Amino acid sequence: MQYLLRLIYLVARSGRDWYWALRQPHLYGVRTVVVAPDNSVLLVRHRAGPFAWVLPGGGVGRTEDIADAAAREIHEEAGIVLDPSAFVYHGRFDHMHNDHPNTVDVMVVRIDHAVVPTPPRYSVEIADARFVTLRDVRTLDDAVEPGCVRRIEEVVHQRPPRVPKW
Repeated sequence: MQYLLRLIYLVARSGRDWYWALRQPHLYGVRTVVVAPDNSVLLVRHRAGPFAWVLPGGGVGRTEDIADAAAREIHEEAGIVLDPSAFVYHGRFDHMHNDHPNTVDVMVVRIDHAVVPTPPRYSVEIADARFVTLRDVRTLDDAVEPGCVRRIEEVVHQRPPRVPKW
């Protein structure tokens, strides 16, 4: 079953990339650094791609509030329900995703109790979700997206964003 879900994800992702190549949209998204009481952060693992582990996030709807989109994505990808009013804005970053302009707003939320992520069992996109310490971010079984690592380091070390690029 996991092999089939991975195959479906690869086909869907390829189709999306072709669509974006034709339409050339400017994409708007959100990523969230969810920090647990022990300073570990939530990462989700995509089924495929050059950087499987990423911060939870996704697209922001035209009329959707950034914090609402962040809370929705965390719930969809990790099964964790968080109050959007607890989110704090970290910054806006420019990113080129497969040669398509992408603007990513980053939110931060600190939770006061331990939770266990429960990604959807048969998700086509998400294979796993877990809290990881900053030290262990670089030792995961698949690579973590470099932009995510930069944002995690900024948040955990309580530094402002260094550069406007993802």
